[in-house]
Amino acid sequence: MSDSVLLSFPRDSRYYAVARLVVGGIAAPLQMSYDELDDLQLAISSLLDHEDLALGAPDEEVQLRLTVDDRQLSAAIGCFAVGSLDRAFERSAQQGGEMGLRRLLDTIVDDVAVDSSSGGEWVTLTKHVKALA
Repeated sequence: MSDSVLLSFPRDSRYYAVARLVVGGIAAPLQMSYDELDDLQLAISSLLDHEDLALGAPDEEVQLRLTVDDRQLSAAIGCFAVGSLDRAFERSAQQGGEMGLRRLLDTIVDDVAVDSSSGGEWVTLTKHVKALA
């Protein structure tokens, strides 16, 4: 069984701490390690802070959908303007050398998926919970 939480907030860095707090609260029952939680929060922040990622409309709010089950926590972030994710990935790879945005995301979370729909694009970041010893 999985549970979901949807958070909507302005694309303004003043609200990003609230998103990180909610992610931490959702992750707590999973007993994620601090490093696992930090990785997911860093991935979310990297997307939110990226200057090339535009929302579908200028006044549109960021949507963060967190889905949790026994073994993983997924964060779907959107809705970005169609094509802005590809542009952001390409531009950051050119500017950042080997550590572009896509490579960063692939390195710190277990799965990165980009979903396109008529309304825009969503990025889903998934972090698996390691088995407890």
